[in-house]
Amino acid sequence: MNSVSLFTNRPELSNDMAEVLRLFLGNIELYINAPGGGMTLTHSETEADGERVVQVSDGAFSWESREGITGDAVTDKRLRRRQAKLGAYQVMKRRTGVTPPWGSLTGIRPTRLLYANLDKGMDMDAACNELRRVFDVSAEKTDILRRIVTVQREISLPRPDETDIYIGIPFCVTRCAYCSFLSGEVGKGELLAPYVNALCGEIDAALDLLEKTGLRPRAFYMGGGTPTSLPPALLSRVLKKAAPLLAACREITVEAGRPDTIDREKLSVLRDSGVTRISVNPQTMHDETLRIIGRRHTAAQTEEAFYLAREMGFSHINMDLIAGLPGENAAMFAQTLAWLRSLGPESMTVHTLSIKRSSLLHLWQAQLPDGGMVADMVRAGAEAARGMGMQPYYLYRQKYMAGNQENVGYALPGHACLYNVDMMEETANVVALGAGAASKRLFPQQGYIRRAFNVSDIRQYIDRVDEMADRKAGLFLRQAT
Repeated sequence: MNSVSLFTNRPELSNDMAEVLRLFLGNIELYINAPGGGMTLTHSETEADGERVVQVSDGAFSWESREGITGDAVTDKRLRRRQAKLGAYQVMKRRTGVTPPWGSLTGIRPTRLLYANLDKGMDMDAACNELRRVFDVSAEKTDILRRIVTVQREISLPRPDETDIYIGIPFCVTRCAYCSFLSGEVGKGELLAPYVNALCGEIDAALDLLEKTGLRPRAFYMGGGTPTSLPPALLSRVLKKAAPLLAACREITVEAGRPDTIDREKLSVLRDSGVTRISVNPQTMHDETLRIIGRRHTAAQTEEAFYLAREMGFSHINMDLIAGLPGENAAMFAQTLAWLRSLGPESMTVHTLSIKRSSLLHLWQAQLPDGGMVADMVRAGAEAARGMGMQPYYLYRQKYMAGNQENVGYALPGHACLYNVDMMEETANVVALGAGAASKRLFPQQGYIRRAFNVSDIRQYIDRVDEMADRKAGLFLRQAT
């Protein structure tokens, strides 16, 4: 592991600068205002003549910048963080000779910066050029942002009296090695029925809450975990209880996800409940990779599940792939893309492998694959999507991603997932149900967002579900402050 001594008169900015250091050095051990690191970085911030002066140096390379002080606390806090990060970025870029594809950006939603430039009155060209100038974002990445925002602007925004609905089913038949989401293995299934009982009670409370607030459902998303890890009877019970919500939604998605959990009976439950979009997620077509990452299904099972869903009338099937899985190279990923194209889904998401601290890959001390190879995979995914007639429509980034890349959703025209866009751009309220679910309320006039979190532990959720309902009521019934 790389180690860095960071000497700064603004230690509260250390985490921001550490995010930038990880772009170049990977996982690091950080010593703040203390010796012992393999390299030393100094950062100072002073004020002079109404400007904030920032100096960053590693002893060999230095960077100085000046930024006018606005006097607005929120704006100046944001600009201070940006200035510190840009200073660390410029020094590390010179030190290493590396230019990350996303430049100095470390945030989850880079589309927001493009929207912010457009809101200032810039045209699209100027808005993209500003991202390149300020943050050193590559032309390749600003191009995909341009394409995504162009697609999103054709989608109707949520109304203030609308809300998305999320239901979480935190169970899987096995845990994937890369997974960092809340999920428990089904095992003997002793928690399934108690969980569904609690969830149905929370759905009843949500129906009451929507009646009191006048909020109308817009998009429904059932995720997990793997919702189809529930047996048909329990899956049906949840969807029947949620039927009043589904009936009002423009879009209804259920993550079927794992092909080994999909059968005719469960697909019948989904179809008869009005589900309009499902995911059948292979991640890769290579069976040995599937075995390594703990998927416990084969590419042949993915094909069987896909064609069964088609036979049963599902006209929007999404498929997820992961670039950079252990042991895979660019040629293997190209084979997976060609195979997926032969199936013909309406949408696909190309994820980049990210090794999160809560994943098995992290416990196994796995290393991220070569960044250049993963970048080639991501480009191949974009070209395959273009060849299938798909457009990119949402994008998000994570920490510890191979090659400092991104996750991108692609869809045929008219098939962009409303829920995904709403979540990534944070443009919709969310009433979220289930263990680990996070409800969200927008306060557009005040310019902030409030959230209410359900407990993540499944047993705690079952025991405290009434408290979860009360948290949502407190969120959506309170007055703006």
